[in-house]
Amino acid sequence: MLRITLVAALLGGAAAQVGSHQSMAGYDSASDVGPHAMIDLDMEEFEKQVGYKTTAGFAEALRIYEFGGNGTCVNANDNGAGCAAGAAYGNSRKSDSIRTLKGFATKDYSTAKLRGTDGGKYGEKLPPIYACYWNDWAWADSFVTNTYTNVKDNGRAELMKKGANYQAVWMYVLHELEDAIGDCYAGDITANDATPTGGAPHAWDEGWAFYAGSLVAATAADSAMEGTGLQKEGTLIWELSEKRGKDFGTLDTTGPSKANVGLVTDFKSGRDKIIAADCAGAEPVIDDIIKKMTIPLIQGTIKYAWKADPANAGDCSADAGKTALTASDDCVKSWTEGWAFAAALLPQLDQCDPEVASVVRHNLDAGANEPMKCGFATVKTAIESCYTKLGVTCADIGAFQSSGVVYAGAEACTAIPAKPALATCSANFPATAAPIPVAGCEAPASDDATAPALALGAAAAAAGAALLL
Repeated sequence: MLRITLVAALLGGAAAQVGSHQSMAGYDSASDVGPHAMIDLDMEEFEKQVGYKTTAGFAEALRIYEFGGNGTCVNANDNGAGCAAGAAYGNSRKSDSIRTLKGFATKDYSTAKLRGTDGGKYGEKLPPIYACYWNDWAWADSFVTNTYTNVKDNGRAELMKKGANYQAVWMYVLHELEDAIGDCYAGDITANDATPTGGAPHAWDEGWAFYAGSLVAATAADSAMEGTGLQKEGTLIWELSEKRGKDFGTLDTTGPSKANVGLVTDFKSGRDKIIAADCAGAEPVIDDIIKKMTIPLIQGTIKYAWKADPANAGDCSADAGKTALTASDDCVKSWTEGWAFAAALLPQLDQCDPEVASVVRHNLDAGANEPMKCGFATVKTAIESCYTKLGVTCADIGAFQSSGVVYAGAEACTAIPAKPALATCSANFPATAAPIPVAGCEAPASDDATAPALALGAAAAAAGAALLL
């Protein structure tokens, strides 16, 4: 009876509270996350600077990435967040500091609490898998800040902006949701005024703020890239899903991509479960969110694998046998875009099948001797063979197309295929030295079934260090 009364009280407060702060792409926040959503303004400035493809542009982009955008403070504390004169003013400001993209990329996921090894309820699923695959707990930051001396500047621009968005921000969205679960179990749901603005609902709202950003419209329809709405899709992960939905014929009849429509539903469901103190019920919602957020990563990898294959009528048709320094600008752009998407997906592919991950990696890695050595069909089928373990279907991914015309060989699968024979392809990969696993990723002493993810991640790192990282 006590729990029923508590839940009723919480839901009663929620009815008055949800939507009274921000509405972003169809999601109504229970707490104030307006300043958080403005991290997309940093991303907008960052992408503009890397787009110049100059030494000065890259330097300014990295300054924005590390310290924040929106110019500088003329006087101390001009921004109300404690800035020093001449320091970044910041777009996404806290009460006493500035939220930055680098802060997302360098989040310390290695702590016992975040790894779930401290005996508590909290434990994040994906960061250990990514860290152990890349042998680096700050893998996203390493990807963004790499100087990429073996890639043309237009390729470096693609790697920087997509690394910041689809690795750093992408993972930080999920971090906030996991944080919300931890706060929920700790009972941090309501504020002193009995509104659902405690730590748990606020962290969940932050997840959506970082997914959609401040530049989207209030409704999902108006935030769709296609359709009759305002077409204010922003510049974060929501926008990515819109772009890939158009490319793969996976737009919903309501306008936005099917993945985005599903995510609005999932985020609302998780928000309401947390407000109702149904912490256990919110946990599987995160699993579903991960699957839907992975869809555009798969689509992006397939799209640019097609465009980077010299055998296709794409951007690299005259660039077989060339490197990312000697290939044409168009080829380098598509090749590095493919590598950026693949890098964001590889740790999950490795969990499915290390051989599949290795094939995708060596075909798209921009540090390789040539693009797509084993061919698009091999890479596409290898990825498709992992759809079940990734929690997606052939229909979820769709077919790579333009104006409704599907590119040759890029059709949607009709059934999830078996893994193709990869031995011949793999035989051509260069040998690499096995690195010492980063702390927290050592292989377990036994076949303990509770630690397969870290064991696989360490094995992947040992099998071949990243050519660019």
